[in-house]
Amino acid sequence: MNSVLTLVVVVWLGFCSVVVLGRPHHSGADLGARFVSENMEKDIKALEDPLKLLDTKLVGEPVFRNLMGELDVKFEKHEQWLLLNATLDVYLNIFSNMLKENHPEEVKQGLSRLRGKVEDLKRSYYQDRLKMKIQDLADIKTNDAVVQRKAVNEFKEVYQRASQLGTILHQRAKKVTQS
Repeated sequence: MNSVLTLVVVVWLGFCSVVVLGRPHHSGADLGARFVSENMEKDIKALEDPLKLLDTKLVGEPVFRNLMGELDVKFEKHEQWLLLNATLDVYLNIFSNMLKENHPEEVKQGLSRLRGKVEDLKRSYYQDRLKMKIQDLADIKTNDAVVQRKAVNEFKEVYQRASQLGTILHQRAKKVTQS
């Protein structure tokens, strides 16, 4: 078994307990609510022995834990959302890769259920609207003369909005670092 992939399952448990179970948070949302179900805990517990999740070799450099600790301190809510969305994508890839490996059926079932929980979470709270908009922007035909002229006509509005947001975010970040 690839120890890096094993480490990821350990980190998943840490991710759930540190982020989802409720770190101190000031948004007004009840993050003290328990989002990790007993079934999920049982699935992770059942993976401990076959994946050797308690191996002392897994206590080195964490995969995601440092980022989870920095979220509230260093990132605005929208940045946290983007980072967590990307982190969930990484977990989908990790679980998918692990499912392709030669594991006993009960391990594959547990990994599949964990992957399903990530898919459910993304579907509920992290839909890929942003990725679709970014793809739409990437698909703009920048070498088309009509598109170029339209873009120049709209440039002031875009520049104004980008400058306003950049200024607001810079000021907020400055306040956070000064406190």
